[in-house]
Amino acid sequence: MDSRQQTLRMTGLPTSTQVKDVEDFFGDHIKSKGRRIIESVGPISQDAMSRKMQTTVSFSSHNTAQKALELELARRRFTAVRGGTEYISLNHTFEDITTLHTSANPATGHPDIDVVALHGLTGHAWNTFTTSEDVDKKADRRRENNWLRDSLPELLEQHHQQKIYSRVMSFGYNADVWMTKSVADLDDPVKNLLHYLELERTQDPSRPLFFIGHSLGGIVIKQAIVALADEAMKQTFDPESPSPGRYVFPVEGCMFFGVPHKGADIADMALRFLSVLSHVFNLNKNNVRDLKPKSQRFANISSEFRNVQSDHNIPVFSFFETVKYNHTFGLIVDQGSAFYDYPECPKPFAVNRGHKDMAKFSNDDDHALKPAIHFLATIASNAIELGKARSRPTIAPPPPPASVNDRGDAVEDRFSILQDYDTVFLIDDSPSMRGEKWELVQKILDYSTVVATRYDPDGIDVHFMNNTKANQDNVRDPEIAVKIHHDIELRGSTPTLDRLSRHLKGYLQKFSAANFSADFRCYNLIVLTDGEPNPEYEDEDDVSDQEDAKKNKAVFRLIRKKIVQVAKKLDEEEAESGQVGIQFCQIGNDRDATEFFEYLDDRLKGKHRLHRDMVDTIKCQSELDLTEKFYEKLLLGAIDKRLDHKKLEAHHPAEDGQDTALALPLRSKIINKGKDRRWSDNETLVAPTSRGNSLQGHRSSTMQPVYESPIDDARPAAPFERRPSNMTTSSSPPSAGFGPPSRHATFHNAIQEAEEPDSSAVQRRSTYESQKSRYLK
Repeated sequence: MDSRQQTLRMTGLPTSTQVKDVEDFFGDHIKSKGRRIIESVGPISQDAMSRKMQTTVSFSSHNTAQKALELELARRRFTAVRGGTEYISLNHTFEDITTLHTSANPATGHPDIDVVALHGLTGHAWNTFTTSEDVDKKADRRRENNWLRDSLPELLEQHHQQKIYSRVMSFGYNADVWMTKSVADLDDPVKNLLHYLELERTQDPSRPLFFIGHSLGGIVIKQAIVALADEAMKQTFDPESPSPGRYVFPVEGCMFFGVPHKGADIADMALRFLSVLSHVFNLNKNNVRDLKPKSQRFANISSEFRNVQSDHNIPVFSFFETVKYNHTFGLIVDQGSAFYDYPECPKPFAVNRGHKDMAKFSNDDDHALKPAIHFLATIASNAIELGKARSRPTIAPPPPPASVNDRGDAVEDRFSILQDYDTVFLIDDSPSMRGEKWELVQKILDYSTVVATRYDPDGIDVHFMNNTKANQDNVRDPEIAVKIHHDIELRGSTPTLDRLSRHLKGYLQKFSAANFSADFRCYNLIVLTDGEPNPEYEDEDDVSDQEDAKKNKAVFRLIRKKIVQVAKKLDEEEAESGQVGIQFCQIGNDRDATEFFEYLDDRLKGKHRLHRDMVDTIKCQSELDLTEKFYEKLLLGAIDKRLDHKKLEAHHPAEDGQDTALALPLRSKIINKGKDRRWSDNETLVAPTSRGNSLQGHRSSTMQPVYESPIDDARPAAPFERRPSNMTTSSSPPSAGFGPPSRHATFHNAIQEAEEPDSSAVQRRSTYESQKSRYLK
C-alpha cells in the first residue's frame, strides 16, 4: 500500500447500506483514542458484477487506513441498519472498474453520461487524480480529494448550460505492462477495460461515454477506442448482426493529460519517452531496451486512432505540463508531443505542474479544472440532445396528395413538380462515409424515396459511385432502395467528377436524340456525399485563370467546368430553365466542399454568364437536420427556384427557452483517399496494420461552427468559439441560419470564459446581433 494513500475501496455491501452505516462500522472496529477516523465516504453504488453495493472510504490518515485494511475476516461482517448483513472486502489497489460516483437524472432514472479515467505508467487509479492536504498536524489528520469523485459530478450538475448527471469510474490496471518483454501485454488492459465497460453499461450501451487519460493511460484509451470502432463497423455491416446499421458509437470525447501523441518519428519518440520514464519511476532499464519492436506498435495505435477519431468526430482536449521534472530530464512530455492536433481542435491547455501531478486538482484549485469541466459539459450536453433525437420517431412520409382540403378548396401539392422529372440518387459509398454519415444516408433514403417513387411514374434510379453493379433503375418500391443501401459494402474512393460527368452526358445524349423536345422528361440528380472528391489533374496549358488555379483544387475546377458546359449547351438549345437540376447534399461539414458547393449554388450563374441556375446545395450534419423542410429542399431545391436560395431554419428542440445550437466536428480533408496507407500523427507513413482496409487513409476533423457570418471572411472561426445563441438563455425562437444541436458542441476558450467580465460578454452579444441582422437582411 502506498505510504501516502488514505482511501480504500469497500465492496460487498448490503443493498440497503447508507453512509452512516459505513461510518458506524469503522467506528466500532477501529480504536481511535478520540481521534477522527473517517474524513469522507464516497457515494454508494451498485457493483455490476455482484449486484451488491460498493463505495470508497477516505480515512483521516494512512495509519488508520492501514488498520482498516488489516481487519481480519471475522471482523468484516457488515450489518446495515435498514437490513442486510454481508462480509465486506477492502482493498487499496483499485484494480479494474471502480465507480466513484453515480447520480440519476430525475427524468430518466439513469445517468446521462459515463466518464472513465485511466492512470499512466506506474500510476494508480485513485492516487493519480488525488491531492492531499493537512487538516490537523497535531492530530495527524489529512484530507484526500479526488476531483473525479468529489468535484467533477457536482460541477457537471451545476453547469450553467445544462444539468448533467454522471457516473464517474476509474480503471486500474497493471501499469508496468509497458516495461515487460511481451508485446501481447499491451493488449491486456485494453481487453479488461472493454470487458468491464460492457458489464457496467449493459443497461444502456449507447449512453455517451467520455475518457480521461493521464500519460500512457491515454495510449490504452486510444487502443480501446479503435477496438470499439471495429465493433461498430462489424455491427453496422455484418449481415448476421442482430441490428445491422443501428449501432451507436458511444465515445463522445477524450481529455488527455500529458499523453505522448507525436514527434519527429513517433516510433523512436515512444522509445525515448519510455527510457526517460525508466529513470523517473525507477524502472528496469534492461526492459526498456526490449521495447524497440513495440515502438512500431505504438505508432500504429496512434495512426489507427487518428482515423477513428476523424471518422467518428471525437473531440479531443489536450493538457500539457509546464514544470520540469528536474534539470536533467526537463519536461517529460512537452507541448508539441502532448497536443493532439487536428483542424479546428481546441487549443491545448497549460497545467502549471509537473508530469506526475498534472492530473491532480483540489477543491479550491480551479486552474485547469474549469476548462476541463467546460469542455466535458458542452460536449456532453450536445450528445444528450442528439440521443434524445435518436429516440424520437422518424418523420413520417407525407400523406398521399390531395386535390382539395376538408372545405373543398384547391390545395397546392408542392411535390407535384416531380411528375415531370426523372429522379436519380447518386450516392457516395466510399470508406469515408462510414459510421454516422452512412446512417444519415439511410435515414435520408428512408423518407425521400417514398416521396420520389410516388411521383415518378417509371420509377427512380439509385446509383452508387463505387458499387456500380448494385445500381438500380426504375425503382418503384422505396423499400428496394433502402435494401440496396443496407447491402452495400463501403469501398473504393470518391469519383465524383467521373460519375457526375457520365450522368449528365448520358442525359444530354438522350435529350439530343429527342431533338431537345419540350415534352422530353426533365432530370433531377441528387448527389449524397461527404464532399471531398478524388484528386484530379488538369493540363497546365488548359488553365486560363492562374489565380483561380491557385485558389481552387483541380477537381473542383473540373466539376465546375462540366456543369458550365452542360448549362451552356442547354442555353444554346433554349431548353426549359428547369430542364436539369443538380442537388448536392453534403453529409458532414468538410470546409473545402462547403465553400465549393456554395459557389456552385450562389455564384456559378452570374460568374459564367449563364441563363439558368441548375445547382442547389443542402447540408446534413446530424439527425436533427432531417426535418420536413430539409426533405422538401432536398427533392425540389434544384428544380424549384422558390426553394433554391431559401435558407433552412434551424431545428433546435430547445428546452426552457435555451438555444442549444452547437457545431458538429467532421472530416476536413482526405489524403490518398481509398488507398491502403497509414499515417502517423506527424504525417509519417507507418506500416499497414491488421485492421486492413477497415479505416483507410489519413483523415482529420474540424470543429467548424454551423453558422458563420460572411461579414468578416478574413477572420477564421476560433476553435470552440462560443456563439451567443449557444450559451444565452432566451425566450425567443432560434434565428434562421443557425445550425441544429449536433453530436458535438463548441465551447469558448476556457480561460476567457472564466475570466471575461459580464460587460464584455454583453458588448460581444450586441456586436454579433448587429452583424447577424445585416446578414439576414
